[in-house]
Amino acid sequence: MKTFLIILEALVILALLYYIFRDARQKKALMQHAELIKRRRMDLEDIEEDKQNSSVAVLAGALNVIKNNMQTFLESTKVNVVTLSDAIDVLSQGAEQNQEGSRRISESLSTVVAKVEEQYDLVKSCLDLIVDNTGRLTEIDGSVKEIGDLLEQSVESCKSGVVSMETYERNMKTVSDNLEQSEKILREFSTKISEINEIGSFIVGISQSLRMLALNASIEAARVGAAGSGFAVVAKEMGVMSTKTQEGIGTIDEILANVIESSKQVNQCIRDSVVMFDESRKEFDSVSASFRTIDEQAGVINDRMQNILSEIDGITRNSVETKTRAERAYQNSEEINSGSQEISQVSGQSSEVSKNIIENVGSLNSMLTGLEKLLRQFTTAVEPVKGRAGRKLKIGFICMDDNDFWHSVRRGAIYAKKELESQGAEVRYHGFEDWNAVVRDKGGTMEAMMAEDFDGYIMPGFVVGSVQPLVEKVRAMGKKVYLINNDIEEQSLRDAVFQPDVADAAALAAKLMGNVLKKKGNVLVLEGSRDVGTNCIRSDIFQKSMESCKGIKLDVLEAEYYEEDTYRQMKEYLRDHPEVNGIYVTTGTPIAVARAVEESGLKIKLVVFDHSQEIFHYIKKGIIAAAIGQDPFGQGHDPIVWMYNSLVSGEKLPDDNMKCRSSVVDESNVDSLLEA
Repeated sequence: MKTFLIILEALVILALLYYIFRDARQKKALMQHAELIKRRRMDLEDIEEDKQNSSVAVLAGALNVIKNNMQTFLESTKVNVVTLSDAIDVLSQGAEQNQEGSRRISESLSTVVAKVEEQYDLVKSCLDLIVDNTGRLTEIDGSVKEIGDLLEQSVESCKSGVVSMETYERNMKTVSDNLEQSEKILREFSTKISEINEIGSFIVGISQSLRMLALNASIEAARVGAAGSGFAVVAKEMGVMSTKTQEGIGTIDEILANVIESSKQVNQCIRDSVVMFDESRKEFDSVSASFRTIDEQAGVINDRMQNILSEIDGITRNSVETKTRAERAYQNSEEINSGSQEISQVSGQSSEVSKNIIENVGSLNSMLTGLEKLLRQFTTAVEPVKGRAGRKLKIGFICMDDNDFWHSVRRGAIYAKKELESQGAEVRYHGFEDWNAVVRDKGGTMEAMMAEDFDGYIMPGFVVGSVQPLVEKVRAMGKKVYLINNDIEEQSLRDAVFQPDVADAAALAAKLMGNVLKKKGNVLVLEGSRDVGTNCIRSDIFQKSMESCKGIKLDVLEAEYYEEDTYRQMKEYLRDHPEVNGIYVTTGTPIAVARAVEESGLKIKLVVFDHSQEIFHYIKKGIIAAAIGQDPFGQGHDPIVWMYNSLVSGEKLPDDNMKCRSSVVDESNVDSLLEA
């Protein structure tokens, strides 16, 4: 029994010693943490909270909250410094330009006044010329109207002449037809005469036969004597008749020959007349065509004259309007002349205001310098090493710039750029809305940087198949390459990667979702393209971590790339799946999902990534339960400073896979982050 009591006492003593030792160790860790915070060191990890020791847990929680709030405040202040610096630069440039402009205005006003006076004289002389031109235009208008009247008469005369010519043409055609008909009749008449001539020839033949018959009769009468006396008389008469017939036929032949000759002459004359008439008709056709052309041209001229009259009327009206406006310009010149003096006075006052603005800008610069000096007292991230001799270092930062996350990355890069300007280094930032455009930009941004011989390059490593070729080119040139946000498959090609602890963040998202839904319900995993490694890890680790929540059922859906497409996709999904209780968004379109959920009216809780004012407002509304931040400012700032330090002093990175801190914004701390 004594032995048991001794052992029990020993165990109690050991337990007390253990708790005393553990409590002392935890308190020592708390004191060390507090001492670092006292020294303005804010780049610390959260202290683990021992739930078994409430007093230590409270202190650890308080220190973590203080440290995180200070980190948030300092990073917000750095962002404001960047914004204020940009605004001061713009304001300073504007004030200087305004002052220079005022000076030039003041110097130019005398010239303006002289020009205004000259304009005054010119306007007056123009007004006189316009009055004179108006009178001349009136005379021209009258003359043109008279010409128009004459042209109208000419047109009517041409039309009448054309009508007469057309009538004459018809008559001449009738005559031509008649002549042709006469020629035809004469040809027929000549043919008949020829036939008569042939009949005459036939009669001559008969006459000759009669003569021969009469001669034979006379011979027979003489031979028979007194008995043939009757034949002698008949033969005599037949001879007389034959003789007369021959004489008549000769006369007829002569007349017919004359008629035929005359007919030939008449026929030739008719032919000549027809030929001449045809030629005359052709000439007449030409004259008629000319008259028609004249008629058409006269009509066109008449139309043109009407247009000219209309234009002259317009010119006259314009002249009157010009005269009116010239009178107004004359009055305006007088007002400008008097107003130039006021402008001169205002310009002088503006110059004084510009001087005051420049003085105030100087005060703002002093304030900004003090603010930057105050920020440098706190260590929130890696700081640039001091002092460097040699040539100017150049660092190229190529990045996405299409949403709030990447805008914050840009602000971190700009802050690092300002830090390094005092060290004589140059940081060149290029932002793109489409990363693939960088790859397709042959001879563009990357080639231009390489041609300028930059010392190192920083770029996101999340696009599979597009970043690695760029990294290979840079490494082939012997330059440093840092990646942000994600890594590439061939990790030996890059010098380092600065990325969130994606696996831990995904596990944290699962824990947050389980707590929000109390480990039961239906959850949609809305994952981005699996071509992006981050999306794969966020989705896979979340699903694996949720296996412990037996009461939660998962559904997986690949999100559309563009925000509006995701919004429409979620509207349709929620219409078909109203039983959903939670949505885990792995990609960069949480606002589109939140909009769709809000409009659906369903009680759905979202766990998302990234921080922005829009996301904070949806947290305040209770739609987004929690948003996990990935330190975008640090992803933009830290790689630049680490690369600078490495180039200057050869300082090595603590690890070639640098993890960015994560932070959670929910209903417990969103109020302090919301802008008014």
